Amino acid sequence: MPPGHQTGQDTMTSRRILYCESNADGTVGGSFYSLLFLVQGLDRKRYEPLVVFYRDHALVPVYREAGIDTRILPRPAPFQFASRLAAGRGLFALPGKLLVPAQKLANLWRFLLRPVLDKYRYLRRERIDLVHLNNSIIRNNDWMLAARLAGIPCMTHERGINRHYPRLARWLAPRLEAIVCISSAVADNLRHHGIPDHNFRIIFNGLDPDRVQASRSPQEVREAWRIPPAAPVIGMVGNIKEWKGQKSVILAVAELKGEFPDLRCFLVGDTAEADQPYRDRLEQLIREHRLQDNIIFTGYQSCVADFVNATDVVVHASVLPEPFGRVLIEAMALGKPLVGARDGAVPEIIVEGETGLMFTPDDPTDLARCIRQLLRDPETAKRMGTAGYRRLQQQFSIGSNIKKTTAIYDKVFRTR
Repeated sequence: MPPGHQTGQDTMTSRRILYCESNADGTVGGSFYSLLFLVQGLDRKRYEPLVVFYRDHALVPVYREAGIDTRILPRPAPFQFASRLAAGRGLFALPGKLLVPAQKLANLWRFLLRPVLDKYRYLRRERIDLVHLNNSIIRNNDWMLAARLAGIPCMTHERGINRHYPRLARWLAPRLEAIVCISSAVADNLRHHGIPDHNFRIIFNGLDPDRVQASRSPQEVREAWRIPPAAPVIGMVGNIKEWKGQKSVILAVAELKGEFPDLRCFLVGDTAEADQPYRDRLEQLIREHRLQDNIIFTGYQSCVADFVNATDVVVHASVLPEPFGRVLIEAMALGKPLVGARDGAVPEIIVEGETGLMFTPDDPTDLARCIRQLLRDPETAKRMGTAGYRRLQQQFSIGSNIKKTTAIYDKVFRTR
């Protein structure tokens, strides 16, 4: 146990917990909000959060305004001296190919060995009692190793359904205090890859519906984006990434336009530099189908609820298994009917025919069928939205999320 902490539940000082979010592409995704809602709800008399990001982003001020110690620890860029040479032509490429092993060793030092030592010193200096990583067993292995070296307990969220788990991650996973899986689909995927489940804890992402508030009325949003008052509106929330399925949504709108010529579709989310080629392909697809008036890219929005509240139907269209789908429960908080891809954790959130409809992933025609059904039957859509709000309160409350997570913390501290 790090020095300076007393034993005993009544006399113990607050425990310092370091959280790390590993995403560093500049966009803000669901994991950022999930972490924010968790640390905001902690009892500060018992837990003292320190949140680490690798890059500044739009939510950093929100964390800090909430009184959360929030720090930016930049990560270095990888060595590419061999890759650049190898990309050349003829004899110029040969030195690069010969230097590839040296580049791999240099990056092993830069991204694992040295960071382990640096983070070991950081954990000791900051007197951390527990490390809680926010993303996956395949991320932040340097923090895991540093915590082991320092004798500090470490746990991680698993927020992904990954196709491959490196050897180091598979070795570290059973040695963590807990792996918090955000859905049964996530846990099943880990088991599929041979990872022992003795430390798995399934805890759904949580939300306080009272905090999901639109700052503008649907009419104001429509006017701002020049949408006719009677036009049907659908929306999809998510950063512009190929696996999120914006292409399927655009093709579904192309099929629906004949019946709903004024249909509008909000695509709410930022585009990272690495995803710009995909965004360009989407723009080309929109031009090919003459959907310039129908598809609206909003970019990053600080108040996503404004756009969700202005929709008639919220769509979730991931073409790969979705680990959870925070945007779905956010839409449920606003009483919106859902249309989601039948894969991953989506069937754990949507009750088919009760809170929404599901379609075959990466099938624009099936997606269009679901949207059409709800747009044709507003009463059923409204009834589904109401049922979704009730389900959110029963299954996905932030209070339950915090209670289950801090129960893990307390168990760890009792055994230390």
